Amino acid sequence: MSDFVLSRVEGHVGWLTLNDPDRLNPVTFARIAEITAAAEAMSLRDDVHVVVVTGAGRAFCAGADLSGNDTFLTQDSPPASGSVAEGSGLWTLTAMRQPVIAMLNGAAVGYGLELAVQADVRIAAASARLGHPAVKFGTITDTGAATWLLPRLVGWGVAAEVLYSGSLYGAADALAMGLVNHVVPDDELHEFTTRMAVTMAANSPWALRTTKELLFQGLQESARANILQQSIKVNEGDPTYDPSPHLARFRK
Repeated sequence: MSDFVLSRVEGHVGWLTLNDPDRLNPVTFARIAEITAAAEAMSLRDDVHVVVVTGAGRAFCAGADLSGNDTFLTQDSPPASGSVAEGSGLWTLTAMRQPVIAMLNGAAVGYGLELAVQADVRIAAASARLGHPAVKFGTITDTGAATWLLPRLVGWGVAAEVLYSGSLYGAADALAMGLVNHVVPDDELHEFTTRMAVTMAANSPWALRTTKELLFQGLQESARANILQQSIKVNEGDPTYDPSPHLARFRK
């Protein structure tokens, strides 16, 4: 595997960083396979409770690498969806067991937008730009995440506007659309994201994984089926987790 995806773990937070900053972290089919492999390795780690995905330099991911022949515009075969072993979804980040935060430090365009949409939470720098210009190239979205997940995230009409126009949107517009959860100044992005990740990671890893699983299952099943699954999961519980530190705060 090349150095395109850098992996590290700090405490109970895993970090995956796309690493071609000089070219704004573009992807090829091979690089998507690297992202999937790195995500799978991280997903299988029980000591990692939350994962942050970001890009090196001044971009999250600028989309397809159009400089060679291994791109969405030059090959007929679709990119791998990136299903991760024992995950909860069809796409690389939805299939990870842990909740995933996308830290959008700059442009998230094309595949970059689709990767961000796969995350559970998106935090954008004020300078970030988001969009999917596929229609401008006479093609369609890369993985299906934009046509299936995006409407469920922001609503049908907003998703249609984003995909039909092929426009890029600033961070403030993305926040108004519901496309990102938070927008913070560029120089505060890492600290803000780390603080959120650490807060999440302090909770029961079983509860985090199970809640994510139920959220994604709920996108496709009836309310009755989802409630039944939740009842089953509650009865399983997490015998290894000690909630005492959290309970102490409520008793003060």
